[in-house]
Amino acid sequence: MVGPKGPWICNGVIRRNYASFGNDEQHMAQERSIEVKVGAVILVALTILVGFILVMGGLSFQPTYAIYVDFDNPGGLQTGAPVRMAGVKVGKVDTIEFLGGRVETLGCAIDEPNRRPLVRVKLKVEERVHESIHDDADFYVTTQGVLGEQFMAIEPGKGTKVLAANDEVKGIDPPRLDLFLAKGYDLLDTTVNGIRNNKELISDIATNTAGLVKNLNGVLGDNRERINRTAENLEKLSVEAKDLTAHARENYVDNPKLLHTVDNIDKLSSDLARDSGPMLKDAKESLANLNRISGAVGAPGEEQKLRKAISDLEELATRANTAAADAQSIVSHIKKGQGTVGALVMDEALFDDVQEMVRDLKHNPWKFLWRE
Repeated sequence: MVGPKGPWICNGVIRRNYASFGNDEQHMAQERSIEVKVGAVILVALTILVGFILVMGGLSFQPTYAIYVDFDNPGGLQTGAPVRMAGVKVGKVDTIEFLGGRVETLGCAIDEPNRRPLVRVKLKVEERVHESIHDDADFYVTTQGVLGEQFMAIEPGKGTKVLAANDEVKGIDPPRLDLFLAKGYDLLDTTVNGIRNNKELISDIATNTAGLVKNLNGVLGDNRERINRTAENLEKLSVEAKDLTAHARENYVDNPKLLHTVDNIDKLSSDLARDSGPMLKDAKESLANLNRISGAVGAPGEEQKLRKAISDLEELATRANTAAADAQSIVSHIKKGQGTVGALVMDEALFDDVQEMVRDLKHNPWKFLWRE
């Protein structure tokens, strides 16, 4: 008789079917356990790989805004390159668009066409640094180390305005070593060709230079004593100039009297600056008064009054001169002893008699009324 798992013998002979069926169930359970473990390991590995890719790819969940930077040549900058500010990554290069540098004359002056940039780089910058990037910020391409990857660097600037989203700015082109080397090779090639084509001229120049050096050595040898004397004189002159400088410093620079004079001049200038305001005010008032007087003099009827006043002043001056002449004549007569006053003043004997009579009258006043 045949069972589900193979032949088996009845009546107490060998039975294999049930034993093999239990072993198959156990084997299948082990296989499922191994498959689950392998799947879990693969899932963990895939999770780690995705996380590593996200971290290395610079994926950020920060909100961003766009800034457009124009270059004539951004070097080897690539899409996805990091954007750094103060060494910290704050975004990435989103796109690099070639504009071709076409000239746009629409809306521009004929002599000043508007040339479009060659390359426009779109940056995705995190919003958290928006307030730190000003309108005078610098954008330039640089590398990490000598041979490191290129990235966009931002110097935030110190302007009063913040760079808005979608603004267009001019970037600083990186130095081009290849162009420098090409120009250097061109210059070297030009130099070599010039030497090759002017061998005779260069030979003549070398010969003439050698002769000139030989003649110069002969002149120096023949005039060695004069040269030595000239050097000694120059040394003495330098010593005298040094002494003269020290003397001038002592007498004119570090002189206390000179410093005191300078202080006085400084004080005088300060006083003038302080008093110039009131003096200027007084001058303005005097000018205003003079203008009022001139206006009053020029008024109708005032001119006649002014002429009369001047005539009166002339008459008064004439009388004063006459009085002064009379007074001078009287004084002259007195000095000469002429007249009663002159005799009284100039005659000492008469003066003494008068003085004695005055003393007598003080002691004997009755003599005014009575004569002996």
